[in-house]
Amino acid sequence: MGSRMEIWRSIGLPGLGVVVAVVMLAGAEALLHSDAFMYRLRAVFAVGRAFEKVLHVEHDTPQWLVLGNSRVDNAIDPRTVARALPTGPSMFNLGLPGAGATALLGIAQRLDEKGLLGPAGIGNVLIGIDESLLQGGDALGYEVFFVAPLLWDHGLQAFLRTRIRLWGYADNLKQLREPAKLLQFFQALHSGLEPAGGAAADRQGYRPGFGGQQDAGQVARQEAGSTAPPSDAEVVALLRLVDLFRKRGVAVAVVFPPLLNRKVLYLEPEHPAAAPYLAVRRALEQRGIPLFALAPERRMVPAEFVNAGHLNDHGAQRFSAALGAALAGSPAAEIQRVTGP
Repeated sequence: MGSRMEIWRSIGLPGLGVVVAVVMLAGAEALLHSDAFMYRLRAVFAVGRAFEKVLHVEHDTPQWLVLGNSRVDNAIDPRTVARALPTGPSMFNLGLPGAGATALLGIAQRLDEKGLLGPAGIGNVLIGIDESLLQGGDALGYEVFFVAPLLWDHGLQAFLRTRIRLWGYADNLKQLREPAKLLQFFQALHSGLEPAGGAAADRQGYRPGFGGQQDAGQVARQEAGSTAPPSDAEVVALLRLVDLFRKRGVAVAVVFPPLLNRKVLYLEPEHPAAAPYLAVRRALEQRGIPLFALAPERRMVPAEFVNAGHLNDHGAQRFSAALGAALAGSPAAEIQRVTGP
């Protein structure tokens, strides 16, 4: 018997290692296609927190939905806004740090496929828009999970990137080479961890800003990036997003989050980089979308910011209260309807 086992060991099973590797890869790929698994990683990856927010909206659908990137995530407290509205509607902040318009469109299409858009579900949407929302790039991998490019429209690479997520999300998975990140990953799998700022349900998706003021070098780098021209693809995605909501009978409004040192380019006709952003603003106005921003004579002070582009909780509460008053039609609100050039 022993000699027979030694013979089998010496012969081996050709290709067994390849088969095992393929099975393991297929298992890992299947997990990346599981909403529940990605939700489990909400404290590990930004896309996990995105799943936490999206799944919350799908299971506890609000009357109002707020969309945008990190500036929205940190700037709009739905509870504070809702208190200023006459009916006190349910509201949820689905701001995602680093998200572009393409990722938001993909999420909206997912909600639409589930029949959640419209007066009987999400009847109002508020979109927070800054320059970075339209500048392209998907460093955090949202599009891998929430966008489904068509082969004949977007090419083979874009098509495969979202279908083979181990490949499309590989750059983000490389973070697991860091010991602290790997430990966080195993802790999340074992017992579950809440993301920084707490569970999405705790504050209806709002995450208070945290950290210290940026130094001058950081501010300069942020400003240099924010005035880059928009991506044509992201502009198309934003307008498709708005058109989808309008088609489903959803009331849409846009708000321009405040910056510390200047206005967003949508509101600065004299800025040399503003022309393409002003064109986006005109396209929104032509669709009858109401636009809101801080009144020209109003300013937010440095003590209300975490850095040049993100409000802290104190600033967010002031901004949210003013936004709610503006949406309720108060003519004296700090935030006003944008009109004119």
